[in-house]
Amino acid sequence: MNQKESSSTSTDEAAAGTVVLSEFMAERNKRFELAQVLANVGYWEYDRILQKITWSKHMYAIYGQALSSGVDLDNVFARVHEEDAGRVKLAFTNSQESMQSYQIEYRIIRPDGEVRYVAESARFWDNEAIGTVQDITEKTALQLQLIEEGQYYKSLFENNTDAVYSSNLEGMILSCNAAMNGLFGYTEGELVHASFERLIDPEQVSLSRKVIAEVIKTVSPRSYELTARHKDGTAIDIFVTNIPVMIANELVGIYGIAKNVTEQKSMERHLLEAEAKYRSIVEQSIVGVFIVQNGIYIYANPHLERMLGNVSLMGRQVLDSIYPGDRDTVSTKMLGLTEGQFNRTMIHRAVKPDGSLIYCEVHYTRILHINEDAIVGTVLDITERKETEQETEYLAYHDYLTGLPNRRMFEEQLDQQLRLASFYNKKLAVLLIDLDRFKAVNDILGHTIGDTLLKQFAVKLQESLENGWVAYRLSGDEFCIILPEVESHREAIFLSESIISRTKEDYLIAGFELNITLSMGISIFPEDGDSVDRLLLNADSALYHAKSQGRDQAQCYSSSLNIQSFKIFTMTNDLRKALEKQELFLQYMPRVDTQTREILGAEALIRWNHPDWGLVSPAEFIPIAEESGLIVPIGEWVLREACRQNKQWQEMGLPHITVSVNFSVQQLFQQNILQTIDEILAGSGLAPEYLEIEITESSFMTNEREVIQLLEELRKRKIKVSLDDFGTGYSSLYMLKRLALDTVKIDKAFVEEILTDPVNQSIIECILNLAKALKMNVVAEGVETEAQYEYLKEQQCDEIQGYYFSRPVEPEALGMLLREKHMANPSPGVTEIPPVSNRREYFRVDLANPLVAGMTISTFKGREVDLGSTEVYLTNIGPGGLKFVMGYKLPVNDNILLKFETEILHQPTHLLGKIAWTHELENGAVYEYGVQFQMEESERLGLIRNLNNLAIQIREGTPAHTRIFLGDPVKSIKEQLKKVRL
Repeated sequence: MNQKESSSTSTDEAAAGTVVLSEFMAERNKRFELAQVLANVGYWEYDRILQKITWSKHMYAIYGQALSSGVDLDNVFARVHEEDAGRVKLAFTNSQESMQSYQIEYRIIRPDGEVRYVAESARFWDNEAIGTVQDITEKTALQLQLIEEGQYYKSLFENNTDAVYSSNLEGMILSCNAAMNGLFGYTEGELVHASFERLIDPEQVSLSRKVIAEVIKTVSPRSYELTARHKDGTAIDIFVTNIPVMIANELVGIYGIAKNVTEQKSMERHLLEAEAKYRSIVEQSIVGVFIVQNGIYIYANPHLERMLGNVSLMGRQVLDSIYPGDRDTVSTKMLGLTEGQFNRTMIHRAVKPDGSLIYCEVHYTRILHINEDAIVGTVLDITERKETEQETEYLAYHDYLTGLPNRRMFEEQLDQQLRLASFYNKKLAVLLIDLDRFKAVNDILGHTIGDTLLKQFAVKLQESLENGWVAYRLSGDEFCIILPEVESHREAIFLSESIISRTKEDYLIAGFELNITLSMGISIFPEDGDSVDRLLLNADSALYHAKSQGRDQAQCYSSSLNIQSFKIFTMTNDLRKALEKQELFLQYMPRVDTQTREILGAEALIRWNHPDWGLVSPAEFIPIAEESGLIVPIGEWVLREACRQNKQWQEMGLPHITVSVNFSVQQLFQQNILQTIDEILAGSGLAPEYLEIEITESSFMTNEREVIQLLEELRKRKIKVSLDDFGTGYSSLYMLKRLALDTVKIDKAFVEEILTDPVNQSIIECILNLAKALKMNVVAEGVETEAQYEYLKEQQCDEIQGYYFSRPVEPEALGMLLREKHMANPSPGVTEIPPVSNRREYFRVDLANPLVAGMTISTFKGREVDLGSTEVYLTNIGPGGLKFVMGYKLPVNDNILLKFETEILHQPTHLLGKIAWTHELENGAVYEYGVQFQMEESERLGLIRNLNNLAIQIREGTPAHTRIFLGDPVKSIKEQLKKVRL
């Protein structure tokens, strides 16, 4: 072989060797990878200088990463669970510094979120490191499971509340838990390696051996009851379960579980005893007990049979004993019960054989009885209770005194009627009724007579109603009626007057003949309110107004009554302190001799200078005083002050005159009234003949006998008595003859039309002739014109009282008149104070056709109030204020802020202001007011622009879209007031 051939051969051999070596290495790597897979171990290398890490294929599998994904040290640490990351990095760093190997177990998180447990071993040398990572997830889980199960079985053994032990096949105890020690009273050392039989009652040992033999023979558990003995000798009832212990299919021992059933056995014994007792109790029970299957009684105790009419119920249909109207309900509820379910309070009626009914309260329970569905029940006879409940419900909705429906029923019925009226678009009226001066009856004659009066009135009231209407008693002497489907206010007024007429009778009670009148307030749905509270509140406002207008009448609600009612409310609170604050004072109306014009006397008239409402008319506050009972102390003050003043005039050397004082019914019937009069006269030093007491017809109509006795006592004292407002009530000529009267006063209602109404002339002439025949003095009230005076003078009327000669005056002014002795010249009348002029900072727009506005009190004495709106007429308006007219009196008071709502051109306008001045129109029926605005300058500028445009359009013609009133506002107000007073 030449050198060339030799070289070629050598190359081929080398190449062949390389191939063989390559194949060997590939095979070795393949096996290495296979080994990693079988061991679930990954291999890695780390070059410290290059900071490069290399993974075997199985490392990628363990970490759940694709072979194509890059691997670096940060990536590896990022896969370590955050709770393990710190100690893994620390182990890696310490190994790198110390060149020592480390082993550590930790968790990694695969990209898909799965957590795996791994065990890592690694070693550094020089600048290199190698390591392996084994996936031990399954192994760890198995270890945790074994630990958990071990702990579970240990806990089951040690913490079991029942005694648990193990024994060999000979019955020697090998182990036991703490419950075993506690059950028998022995320590573990005393029990282990001892025979179980030592714990058993000697008489039970044979039974225990027999059961153990069966367990060994059958290799299956057995349970039985034993009587054991505690260490102290106490007997224990136990329930034992023996379980064979098998290891490698060989029986090696027995587990035992002993349950203490001493208490249970005791209970069973007691239950057996109780069953006999309870059967006796059920049989003798005062509660009905039954069992029903398939709708038929299979058991009924004696009491139930007695309850249902002393009949045998066994075998009868249940529904036969139930009232037909209740059968469907009972049947549905009984069939609807599931096993063990009960219905606590089913109440229905049952029928006795004689047809009488009883109310039953039944408790049903569905049970299994002899393996079949059954209903067991208990029955209570609640007939008396039901009747009591019905009576209680009746009392809850009816007044105990009169038997009429009460306020609760009224509110519920009115609410229901309002819903119907709203749905059918109908009107509805609420009539609120109050007995006039009823408080006086209670105070004078006592509550017994007052209650009797209420009962008799309630009967008459209900009898006076038609169409099924119902009267309700709300409280005290307040009653109410709901009138559905009324057409108008006029219809409601007509019905009210009919009721007043039908109930206006004399009531004879305990020898007293009582004449009672009614005041009524009316509100209409929907214009006066759409709720129970609002309709009742507005009817109450109308009722107050009826009383202020003289009682014995009906009044319809008007929006203007909101302010009037608020005024009455505040005055009611303030009147109690009016005397104390010296807000009350007297004026005197002269009584003039018709022929000589000499002042013969004066009538003392009370006035109230209210701090907020100014000078308040007696017509407004006297009804409040009478209703509240304050009329008695107020009347006593008037009498004392009038006597003192008359005596003072006499001491001044003025002519002696008689001063007359009005007495209310309540004041007149005070038990000590004569003593009070005597004390006041004695205290003032006034002789009795210079005092005259004025009474009204209602005084003697309430109690004729007592009034006559009182008048006779007054006459003995030389005190004069006059009858006020004669002809307006129900007094008879015979009664006038019987009364010891000195004077009769003709009511001004007759004098007003004396020249135009022939009937009035005839009445006055009759009164004058009658008084002359009875030797009584006659005073004509309300004389305001010369023509009236001349006519009365011609008819020989004794005295004149009225504005023709003088309005009521202060004591000093009357003293000056007395110095003159005669009323030489008639009174010039009242000089009205005109509005302040030429002081306006801004222009004004005079409105020939007034603007209609809604007005209310916005704040009163610094407090906001919530009142309804009152319609008023604006006759003049400017940027600084306005002028308006209305039918009620308001004071000039900075503590009262008014709010006006109207429309000027297209814009709704809201204005706030205070009254700057006021004066009367139409003899006090209508009032005119000037208001100064309270507003910001920015608001005023906007108002100026609107008013300028309004003035321009008024010159061009009436703006059709403005809220204007075409006509005379004063006439309109008077008509509205007349409508309210219908």
